[in-house]
This record gives sequence, structure tokens and C-alpha cells, in this order.
Amino acid sequence: MSRKSVQDMKAKDVMSRNLITVEPDDDVSSVLGKMQKYDINVVPVVSEDGNILGLVNYEALLKRRSIPMSTKVENIMAFPPRVDEDASVMDIAETMLSSGFRAVPVTDRERIIGIVSRTDLMNIIPALKILRGIEVNEIMTEAPHNISEKDTIDQARSIMYKLDVRTLPVINGDNNVVGAVGLKDLGKANFRKRERATRGDAGGEQISAKIKVGSIMRSPPITIGETQKIIEAVTLMNENNISSVIVTDKDKPVGIVTQYDLIELIASFKHEEQVFVQISGLHEADPESYDMMYELIQKNIKRVSKIVTPKIFTIHVTTQEAGSDHLSGDVTLRGRMTTEHELYYSTVTDWDIMKALSTMLSHMEKSVRKDKDKKVSADKRK
Repeated sequence: MSRKSVQDMKAKDVMSRNLITVEPDDDVSSVLGKMQKYDINVVPVVSEDGNILGLVNYEALLKRRSIPMSTKVENIMAFPPRVDEDASVMDIAETMLSSGFRAVPVTDRERIIGIVSRTDLMNIIPALKILRGIEVNEIMTEAPHNISEKDTIDQARSIMYKLDVRTLPVINGDNNVVGAVGLKDLGKANFRKRERATRGDAGGEQISAKIKVGSIMRSPPITIGETQKIIEAVTLMNENNISSVIVTDKDKPVGIVTQYDLIELIASFKHEEQVFVQISGLHEADPESYDMMYELIQKNIKRVSKIVTPKIFTIHVTTQEAGSDHLSGDVTLRGRMTTEHELYYSTVTDWDIMKALSTMLSHMEKSVRKDKDKKVSADKRK
């Protein structure tokens, strides 16, 4: 498959047509049951005449885990963007990145005719010659946050929401990776807890405070080496029906590769003068803070554009509560810039968010210039 043919690919070429759906009057127990039975993360909510009304996913259910199991789906469903069957895969990838949804409905007017998930997009990557040479270390998120097998599932859930991640490597007392825990695992545990409470067992509501991560984690962990190709990461995800692969060095976690990282690559095929910028984690920040960050990013992109062609710039902000043992400062920024040929990333912790952002942008710009100098030197030796 050539780069040109990828640009010609449409939603109708990759979408899933055999849909598992629920109706707005169905209850939470029903949708959870279907997720468990068919091992799916997202369920479209449709009307009797087949019109798309919304989506229900594990994130929504876990965030509202205290609601009764008899709650109607229409009260918890999310409202995703929609695409038509002729939408390009690059546009769909960009829509997923900007909206945060892991799947988007494909519609003909209001009627749902299919759905495109991250997995559907990820499945085209093995055929892309331009991506075959990329190594895992070029796109992985370094130093992923870990959780102990002795921690509780409530602690895991809290970390996932705070860091905006779906999977955590699980380590033992020697800091070796022994498993992985994801939102789907928490969803299954929560479902069992709610079933127990529904049957009248008073302990059901307290079970999440006692269940250890080690009892629900996926083990042995699915891992990959830093110098292996991303095609191998895609294969592992598909074979094991997972969305993340842990990168290890001698059983120690050094990074993580997710479907999100791979969808960024798909989106980067799109030719646009405008650089796609996403800032996540500022859930309670005022608009002025976002605008200030965006302005600083744009100034940096303008300088960097003289050297390379930026495509995507993403930043996740984590605000650390006082007294934490995990970080030395108040704010941590994790950034990644995707260009036509390379990926640059940086993680910075500081007490001031704008200072942290300035430091991060400086780090990335230095990396870009360093790569440029290496290329110039190599060309001179030819």
C-alpha cells in the first residue's frame, strides 16, 4: 500500500459494519453485559429507526460508578463527532485526537451504518511502507507511571484519571513488570462489584477498596523492546486484543506504546499548513491559561517550521497535589511533536506551568536543531 493509496482510503474501507448496539431505554447492567460478552469498549446508542444518539464507553461507566445499575443509558451516553463514509482515514484520525473519542460513528444522514475505532485505523499500519522502519523508541512515552501489584483498584483508577491514561504497567517489589492493568480490567471488576451489591451483599460497595491490582491485572505482561519495529507492536496489540504494549529493558518498564501514539502517525499523513495542537489535562483551567500556552506553542512552531515540518503537537498537563512522593514539582507536562520524518518528545516538571512549557519547547527545538546538524554533517561527508 503506497502513501497515495492511504490518502485515498475512506471510512467505508475500514469501518466495522457488524454493530453491537443498545437503545436509550436500556439500563447500565444491559450495556455492561454486552461489553463483557463481546469484549468491546464502546457501544453505540441507537433509536428504533437506527439513528445514532450517542455512545457508551468504559470511561463513562467508571466515572459514574456510583449510579444504580438500573440507570437508563440515555442518562450516561456521550455525544461523539460523526463522519460520513467518504471521510478520509487521516481526517478520522485527527477527529479522534481532537475529540478524545476512541471510536466515531459513520452515518448516512442520521442513520448509523458503521463505526471506526482506533483498532480499525491501526490495522492499516502494517501495510504502510513509510512506517515499517520506525522503531518503538521513536514513538513511545518514556518513563510511564507504574503501579504496584499490592495497590488497590481504586488507586489505579485515580492515577488513570489524573494522568489521562488507559493502561498502567504493574510492578513487583523488585520494580520488574509483572502485568498490566487497564480501564477494561477496572470495568470488569466494577461490574462484579455492582452485581454483588445488587444481590444485597453490603460488602459489594466496599470491595474496590480491598481488591488488589495483582488480582485483576493481565499477566504475564505483553512487552516489547525499544529497538523493535512499531509493526511488531501493532501485531502484539491485535493478537492480544489490547491497546497498549509495555516497553521493557531487562524486565524494567522504560516506556509504553499505545494506540493513541499510532493514530498520531495516521493523522500525520494529512497535508495541512495548520499544525494540529492538542492540550489535555487542563480540566479546570481558565481559557486565558489555554490561550497563553497555545500562543507560546505557535511561536515555537513558527521557528521550528524553518527546519522541519511539524504536523501534530500534543501536551498533557498533570497537576500534582502537595505532599506527593512521585514528583518534585507542582506541574508535569508531557509533550510530543510529530514531524514529517521524526517524533520529538519531552517531559518537564516545574512549579509554574508556563515556565515548564517554555523549557519543554526549548528542549524540543534543540533536538530538532541537533538532528539537522547531524544531517548536514552526514551530507558533507558524502
